[in-house]
Amino acid sequence: MKLSKSLAMLLTLICMTVIVVTTFRLSPSFARSTPAMSAQESAEKVTTDLIAQGDGRPSLYNRLGGYNAIAAVIDDSATFIFADPVIGKYFIGLGTNSQQRLRQLLVDQFCQAAGGPCVYTGRTMKLSHSGMDGGLTDIEFNAFANDK
Repeated sequence: MKLSKSLAMLLTLICMTVIVVTTFRLSPSFARSTPAMSAQESAEKVTTDLIAQGDGRPSLYNRLGGYNAIAAVIDDSATFIFADPVIGKYFIGLGTNSQQRLRQLLVDQFCQAAGGPCVYTGRTMKLSHSGMDGGLTDIEFNAFANDK
């Protein structure tokens, strides 16, 4: 089933929000990140979070459509982002294997952040983006957010 571009963009924004909220402890300074967890601690947290959802409501992971829906949004977004003339420069030189690894890490990260059974084993976002010389500019962020 092909997701409409609007739905794909909405899911992308929801997933980005979930990652930001779960990755960073949002304090007034927005500067304090959560400590990195080992894969085992991360798996235990996911399991604990899933068990704690005893209120009968479906998890965000299930409301998003599960693994395949999250993977589809990542695949659609990655296609545009890698080819984007403004932010594609951050991905120049990635071979097919590197792009597939990045794709899988993103799927696992979104899946875990949404309460799914995946375990994200990649680096923290702070460490992953540390070589970006001050982060994305407003133009780059808008290009990223508006890629459809």
